Amino acid sequence: VVVALGTVGRNVGAGMTGGIGYFYDEDGRFDERVNGEIVKFQRVGSAAGELQLRNMIERHFEKTGSEKAEAILDNWDEEKAKFWQVYPPSEAQSAVVSDTIVGETVKVSATAPSEELCYLPVGAGLSPDQTTRCAD
Repeated sequence: VVVALGTVGRNVGAGMTGGIGYFYDEDGRFDERVNGEIVKFQRVGSAAGELQLRNMIERHFEKTGSEKAEAILDNWDEEKAKFWQVYPPSEAQSAVVSDTIVGETVKVSATAPSEELCYLPVGAGLSPDQTTRCAD
């Protein structure tokens, strides 16, 4: 997962085969710069995606004191609409991309009971620490 709060050049998403990217579109020109032949892109529409994005910006602000991150967080209800979510087709059913859940036994947690973020690389299993910390 990557979050870009600055401007981007052309051909965003070229070569992207996995993961999710969130891009802040302050000037309204992001759609001109993304490679729509390779990746899909949309405004952040799922609750899990919004939570993931906000948590990452909050952590960035806590670690760096970024004025831009602070301004986005202070005006979250308006600023979140300026973000694009970019993903390869293989991630289309991810909970952070779509609120659609395939199957009845799938449950996705964005945060652990301790309020720590829980990320698991695609295809990886839970370590004993993650099982204790992140499993519901």
